[in-house]
Amino acid sequence: MRKFTEGLVMAAVSLVALWGAWQVPAASPGDTWAGIVPFSAAVALMLLAAILLMGAARQSAAGPQDSGADTREHSAALEIVGLFLVALIYQQSFRWFGYLLPTALVAPVILFMFGVRSRTGLALSAVLCPLAFHIIFFELLGVFPPYGEVFDLLDAIRG
Repeated sequence: MRKFTEGLVMAAVSLVALWGAWQVPAASPGDTWAGIVPFSAAVALMLLAAILLMGAARQSAAGPQDSGADTREHSAALEIVGLFLVALIYQQSFRWFGYLLPTALVAPVILFMFGVRSRTGLALSAVLCPLAFHIIFFELLGVFPPYGEVFDLLDAIRG
């Protein structure tokens, strides 16, 4: 059951990624399409989802499992779906709130989901994760940050 759920979630993520890649505007003549990397990653993710689903189908055909494993798989499936929902909301919130605010809110949530229980660590992640990612991607690599339509913390910081 767990592999089947993981395969379905991975397929859903890859479909959202494919849709997002198709939203990238076409390249100018002579340029490379900027969506080639996200599109390729989404296709690879879709292939991995297909492999997982085929493996799950073979495993379910092999026979039933014990109920203790089934309970653990159900719990893991809920965690996977929860992580997927957080990732989907996080990605969609970029459009409205830019990059910094959603990252500051999601970083502690994800760390908590992965077992971090230190209040100090979770509070620090709300500041350090957006700062580190901003420095790496937008300052060092020169990628343009997504700006929010409703509110953008980056605008408020820069004045």
